[in-house]
Amino acid sequence: MATSPVPSGVVAIAPGTHYPALDGLRGIAILSVMAFHFLLFSGIEPRGRLERILFSGGEAGWFGVDLFFVLSGFLITGILFDTRNRPGSAKTFYWRRALRIFPLYYGFLAMRFFVLPRLTSASPALRIPFESQLWQWSYLSNVQITLRGWEGLPYDLQHFWSLAIEEQFYLVWPWLVFSLSRRALLQICAGMMIGALVLRAVLVGRGFGIAGYVLTPARMDPLAVGAALALIWREPRDRAIAARWSRPVVVVAGLALALMFVLRKGLRAQDPVVGTFGFSLLAVFFGALLFIGLTASPTGRARRTLSAAPLRFFGKYSYALYVFHQPVVLRLAAAGLAALLIPKVGGGLPGAVCFAAVALAVSLVAALASWNLWEKYFLRLKNRLAVLPADGAVPPAGKPSSAAP
Repeated sequence: MATSPVPSGVVAIAPGTHYPALDGLRGIAILSVMAFHFLLFSGIEPRGRLERILFSGGEAGWFGVDLFFVLSGFLITGILFDTRNRPGSAKTFYWRRALRIFPLYYGFLAMRFFVLPRLTSASPALRIPFESQLWQWSYLSNVQITLRGWEGLPYDLQHFWSLAIEEQFYLVWPWLVFSLSRRALLQICAGMMIGALVLRAVLVGRGFGIAGYVLTPARMDPLAVGAALALIWREPRDRAIAARWSRPVVVVAGLALALMFVLRKGLRAQDPVVGTFGFSLLAVFFGALLFIGLTASPTGRARRTLSAAPLRFFGKYSYALYVFHQPVVLRLAAAGLAALLIPKVGGGLPGAVCFAAVALAVSLVAALASWNLWEKYFLRLKNRLAVLPADGAVPPAGKPSSAAP
């Protein structure tokens, strides 16, 4: 296929280039999710109209999961597409994913199911029958939630539904990337976007809103958007077109989401409008934002904002923060942290901010300990395998990266 030169304003990419903006987007995603759960489980209520608006904004932080999905679709598809003609690429991919994901996930489950119940007898809820544990061990917690509702598993494990979706995606998507042409993959991505919206509309319309929120086929659109952008990125002409449209799309999708926020008095996932069309808008918005982060001028405001050091810091530890933050905030809430803070700083927004600050600090300590005492040893093994593009490396069209993660 003929290609066109990269136009002015679109940055050409050298092989193996690492994009700090992608780490920054991860940081935005994890901070949004943590803000949502810190508000949800603190039990602190807003006081006055302004605080209600601010709380509603924080309660929309669940959309960070959708940003994670877009990033995963983009990065995983790029790695797979760039290495699909290498011998043993599938085996290497799965080994590397396992060494990145499984040690923390299964280490946490082992502590949660076997160690913690033996350390304390304060709460019978810590003891979970093995048949209920199987949903977690097999990455099927999203199916468990669909069948039994949120109350079907403990609160400190409910957030693993999104990890289940990503793992199920990893089981199927690589084989499609290895087998099909770029054009066919783009067509499949379009079908996944449309199909997910239609399926959610059917499920929500029939009263199965939870299924529309957590089932993998119903949440394919952000993953498909990310995957499609990875394929678009690898063709300079398509990349240039997408780069020109990314800012208008961010503006239009952002305004639509803002209007939805005003009309629906917040962005709540259980809202039937948000839970159908809102999810699709979020996928498009975050996909365009990702492309802006990749193509913006290195000295421009957009790139500098997304590459800010605090965002990149949280992005680096986002996986561990995601795993630990909900158990942490639940333990703090059960210990009466809000009741201790309110007499000192007051309720409403001040109390919520202080509660969130303590929960964030404890979550960060847990994430740093996990990284330095556990995860990094498996990452060293991961890096000894055949070289693949790094998770934050974005090679140019037709040139796979040679940089090790």
